[in-house]
Amino acid sequence: MNHILEILAIVCVLTASLFLVIGAVGLFRLPDLFMRLHAPTKSSTLGLGGVLIASILLSITFGRFGMAEILISLLAFITAPVSANLMAQAAIHLNLRSQSGDVPEAIDRPLPWQRPRESEE
Repeated sequence: MNHILEILAIVCVLTASLFLVIGAVGLFRLPDLFMRLHAPTKSSTLGLGGVLIASILLSITFGRFGMAEILISLLAFITAPVSANLMAQAAIHLNLRSQSGDVPEAIDRPLPWQRPRESEE
C-alpha cells in the first residue's frame, strides 16, 4: 500500500510542477499586467495544491494525517484569488490599459469615491 501512495505522490508532484512551469512561462510571455495576473495565480494555486496533496499522501505513509497541509491549502486557495483581484483593482484605479482591449475604455470617468475632474464640472 505504501508504494501505491508514493507513486500517487510522485504523480501529484509532477502534475504540480507542470502547472508551475506553465504559469512561469505565462508570466514571462504575456504582455501586460491584466494578462500576467491570470497565469501565475491559477497555476500557483493548482501547483501548490498538487504539492500539498503529495505531502498529505506521504504523511499518511508515516502514520500521521496532514492537518497542516490542509490548512495551508485552504489559506492558499482563499488568498491567491483575493490578492489577484486586489492587484487588478489597483491597476484599474491607476488607469493602466490592457493591450488586449478587455478592459473597457470607460474607465476614464471618475470612480464614485473620486472628485470629478475640472473639465467635467
